[in-house]
Amino acid sequence: MQIEALDDSELKPKRTITEAYKIIPDNVYTKKWVPLAPLTLYDLQFNDWREYRTLVAERFDESEARIFQKRMEDGFDLEKALQEGQIKRKSETMVYWGYPPNLTIRADLHSSSSVMIYGPSHDISFLGVNDVTREIRSGFNIHMEEGYPVDYWFMFPNDEYLDRRHMKLGYKLKEIPKRIDDLSIAASRVRDIMLDLRNERNPQWANSSYQVSLFFLMVGGAKGFSNYDAIGQTYDGVNAQNKYGLPHSLFLYEPWPPMLNTMFALTRSQWCQSISRMLSMNQLYMQHLDKTLIDYGKKHYPDEYYRSLRNMSYRLKVLGVPLPWQTMECIPPEYDPVRGEWKTIEWKYPKGPRVFYEDLDLSFDEAISGILFNITHRSKVEKVTRDHIISLGHGLDTKYLKPEGWAEEEKRKRRLRRKVKKIRKVIKFKKDD
Repeated sequence: MQIEALDDSELKPKRTITEAYKIIPDNVYTKKWVPLAPLTLYDLQFNDWREYRTLVAERFDESEARIFQKRMEDGFDLEKALQEGQIKRKSETMVYWGYPPNLTIRADLHSSSSVMIYGPSHDISFLGVNDVTREIRSGFNIHMEEGYPVDYWFMFPNDEYLDRRHMKLGYKLKEIPKRIDDLSIAASRVRDIMLDLRNERNPQWANSSYQVSLFFLMVGGAKGFSNYDAIGQTYDGVNAQNKYGLPHSLFLYEPWPPMLNTMFALTRSQWCQSISRMLSMNQLYMQHLDKTLIDYGKKHYPDEYYRSLRNMSYRLKVLGVPLPWQTMECIPPEYDPVRGEWKTIEWKYPKGPRVFYEDLDLSFDEAISGILFNITHRSKVEKVTRDHIISLGHGLDTKYLKPEGWAEEEKRKRRLRRKVKKIRKVIKFKKDD
């Protein structure tokens, strides 16, 4: 199915970002954190809360969870293809990282970065919390060996595991975030149950490291088109308390891997640079959108599909995707912890060129399949064009626009330019003598 962008006449917001924030009812627990998840506000610029609430409070049923499970299965097939050498141009191919699942990583960096951060043998369970009811709706566990996924399992919305009780507190697993306000303490209690569950299901990995991640489905699951924006929003969510003064983090690990615990103490700009180096050697990637999920939405929820398409069209045709340096230098909203309210709502990005898919000579369908650019945080470009594209797509569906060996040729040319520049300096110095 070819996906086409909406016409410009349909991309006029009903309200400003600040007005969009105000229509969220105060009984939505995560309202305070919404400015750290600007995609939510982009949606609410076009949609009324009653329309949007369906997605937040009444959706994510088992069928959708199984669609996500299918994506995980496809990811395992891709990892197998990587290990078998089916992908030859790994440094130009982006794949899902898995930790967290909405970030992407270059195929040649997958194993080394995962082991560096999490260790050689580890599990993480990701559990999604409803923003209104504050109950855990679903979750999944993934096990990695030497940086590659080898096993996973899911908990669906009606799964009996969600009713398992904490041995000391007596709370059901699904109700712990509602019972305990501090998300880090809630995550610790969730981990007590999940660790027993992990050891029951996979006793052979009982000695592997184990983390639990709690995240809110509305404001914690969505990330920007740019890998840099996605990385930056991860920093904002984790540091919601430490950097912004909110009651607790928007999402977290329990316990924190030591390396990540140290890196989250960096500035936002330093974090973006460090993590993007681990995931893509600082190259800009416009995130791949899963066509299976899009097709499912169009078939079963046409109104919601239209709203999602409008959001994507607006961001790619009107707003444009920020360049890495713009993400690293943007000014975030300001929260007043004393008054318990936001002084400002909008993110202020530096002026400059942005990525618009029409400038790339691509169809909208190609643009949302994923685009890897030869642009980093150091790149200063006047306009992003097709010449900046390395590859299109994701995983085994990647299409390479640059010829094989282009990167080595570029390095050779840079070395030659530096050599010529050095020689000219020597010649000039001798002439001056």
